[in-house]
Amino acid sequence: MRRSDIIRVLQPLAAKGTVFTSTANTIVQTGIATIIVLEYSAFLANDSEDMEFIESAVDYYLKSPTAVVVEQGVKEISRQGYDGEELEKKILEFILENRLSKDLTAKK
Repeated sequence: MRRSDIIRVLQPLAAKGTVFTSTANTIVQTGIATIIVLEYSAFLANDSEDMEFIESAVDYYLKSPTAVVVEQGVKEISRQGYDGEELEKKILEFILENRLSKDLTAKK
């Protein structure tokens, strides 16, 4: 897998900012979405060198309610005005609470 392939596949996750969305929120939203998708794709991974399993994870994420939850969650985290370690902790907690893979592990 080449870096350029990974960037191409993850490109749809780049948050589309509006006039009312800060750059920081856009970066945090895109980062959270990327982590959630990559973690989920690890459960779909196979021995193949192609990017099909990551593309599938991106597609699943974009069609899931989680995409909306992430957008709203980032806005809420931003409104709270967390700093430093507290912000890191809140983002990590949010990611863990909204993992797509929990659906897969709950089915087993």
